[in-house]
Amino acid sequence: MIYRFRIILDAEEDVFRDVEIEAEATAEDFHNAITQAFGFEGGEMASFYLSDDEWNQGEEIALFDMSEGLSPIRVMCETSLDDIVNEDNTKLIY
Repeated sequence: MIYRFRIILDAEEDVFRDVEIEAEATAEDFHNAITQAFGFEGGEMASFYLSDDEWNQGEEIALFDMSEGLSPIRVMCETSLDDIVNEDNTKLIY
């Protein structure tokens, strides 16, 4: 299955890109697709947050686990998109 995401860059003027990616791809693959689509350098720290219809920030999926073992978080390279996106959860904050 292929997911199609519309990514909106929240700036003075909204800029958006549509990105298509396989459901089995990791969140890190999606992160890389976003950086390429917008021409970012890719060295920035990043996280995805699960979100509801009102864009409330939920669970974090980080590029790297920097929790130092206290409370481990999900990391992008170990999380597939089909694990975090479904009919009930279609929105992510990046």
